[in-house]
Amino acid sequence: MQERGQRGYQVRFGWGAAGAARIAADAHLLVWVDVLPAAAAAAAPGADGTRAPLALLPDGPEVVLGHLGNVTAVAERVLRLQADRGDRCVVAVVAAGHVDESVGGGTADDAGEFPDVPAVPEFAVEDLLAAGAVVDALVTSGVDHTSPEAAAACAAWTGLRQAATHLVTASESAGALDVDRVHAALAVGPELVTLRPSTERA
Repeated sequence: MQERGQRGYQVRFGWGAAGAARIAADAHLLVWVDVLPAAAAAAAPGADGTRAPLALLPDGPEVVLGHLGNVTAVAERVLRLQADRGDRCVVAVVAAGHVDESVGGGTADDAGEFPDVPAVPEFAVEDLLAAGAVVDALVTSGVDHTSPEAAAACAAWTGLRQAATHLVTASESAGALDVDRVHAALAVGPELVTLRPSTERA
């Protein structure tokens, strides 16, 4: 029986920190896709605003933030990494999903810490669409050896891209946020935000 992890593919897709642990252990770039929390970082993008659980993500790959506004920058980063390596770059596209409360309770969450055991994220349409947009940008740039999971996320984006803004603003996640935060998240610019540099040994 083959081990899970999409190991045979260059572009992979998973959900949350557990998915990242499964598909990104040997990746060169991990794209953490978290659309709506990016609103908190709109004025000063970075790890403090994204709440990416960096301590729970596998060591090794560079970690960047992905959202609907910067998919071209993500694809360009992959192409630069491939040029630097002189070989293909394995990309793990990870949708953050919606987590009501981290395992371990609200105390760690209030302190801005993450527990040792990741909570299982619920489906979040905004993160699925943005992850699919990242995969689509990679495919368009020629990085197209995608896993079935990544291809399905890409198909969700290409099939629904015309309605993407409406779907995000009408989603469960958006309904739990102030309207201004949702619009701010969707207006985040095209810059690439690096959440963690590669920890891979030279």
